[in-house]
Amino acid sequence: MSDLVLTPEVAWALATGGPWPVPMDQAGDARFMALALQEGLKGVGLASPNPPVGCVLVKAGRIIGFGVHTRAGDPHGEIMALRDAEAQGEDLKGSTAYVTLEPCCHHGRTGPCTLALIQAGVTRVVVGVRDPNPRVDGGGLAILRAQGLAVEEGVLGEACARFHAPFFKLIHTGLPWVALKLALGSDGSLGPVGRTTQVTPPEVQRLAHALRRASEAIVVGRHTIEVDDPQLTDRWPAPTAPHRSFARVVMDETGQVPFTARVWAPVAGQPVYRAVTGDPMPLRGVEDLHLPPEGRGCSLRHLLHELAALGVGRVLVEGGGTLAAAFLSQGLVDEFHRFQSDSPAQGPPLSLPLPANWSLSASAHWGGGRWEILR
Repeated sequence: MSDLVLTPEVAWALATGGPWPVPMDQAGDARFMALALQEGLKGVGLASPNPPVGCVLVKAGRIIGFGVHTRAGDPHGEIMALRDAEAQGEDLKGSTAYVTLEPCCHHGRTGPCTLALIQAGVTRVVVGVRDPNPRVDGGGLAILRAQGLAVEEGVLGEACARFHAPFFKLIHTGLPWVALKLALGSDGSLGPVGRTTQVTPPEVQRLAHALRRASEAIVVGRHTIEVDDPQLTDRWPAPTAPHRSFARVVMDETGQVPFTARVWAPVAGQPVYRAVTGDPMPLRGVEDLHLPPEGRGCSLRHLLHELAALGVGRVLVEGGGTLAAAFLSQGLVDEFHRFQSDSPAQGPPLSLPLPANWSLSASAHWGGGRWEILR
């Protein structure tokens, strides 16, 4: 595993499941699939509950079209690539489509991409990974082959499967992908109890916002709000599409967080929700998610189902320690983004029930610590 330097580009790659294959380091079909993956990255945080499929059209070794799916109900990546090529006056007959996920073969809010590729005159389709959606699941590949198109499956398959893992989980379980993020000192601590502690420097905190941009919802516990009084907003510097919605969720089972907390302030495109178990006094502009009680809090699995019903495919759990341990102990976390400082935070060490089969899958360093991803 290479030792990466933490930059904005690396931060976005890590936040989206990378690092990803570098196109210039690849050859042949793998090079164009790597470019399709790069295109697909533009749809992360925008396309859920659909997958952000990337597509590149190539003819005679030259790229003639790019496309990515960025909004449920809008054209898929293949259609966007076909339109891009047509807008540039390119002849699509005899071209090859490189697609990160198997083209769909059913009528939904959009028509089947298999039909569009066939009608456009594409003669070869290279697919990264098969779509496990029961309405597709190999059917798209079968239709393309039956119509005489050459089909190649599994090019950069591991990377494409990792890229589309949140969609796969949603299809198989009905639950969104859950990323846990914590900033810990070298002593394994979040800092002194009840006190705001800056474990990572401001420049690293800004880069960590890539995790918010890659998600459609953020979840924090009540004590995080009481101690830090955060806004929980998405402040990644790159502009985003107007339709993006970033849900801010506070676990406040009995309604103890005061109405003066900054998190309740309205932010365009970033609605705020309160997860409750009882019937606390309502807050203006805040929607309550009523969940069944479980242990000392509420059912986190029910919370995830509620978020999935809102169209959320990726959830970021950002604190604090008690909430993190609860998500981990219930087996609800898919990846752990650990920001490990080289300096102690001078608080009680945090005991986290990490799965025994997890390992370090990616990391990047800054001048004072490391961003490590465990899966």
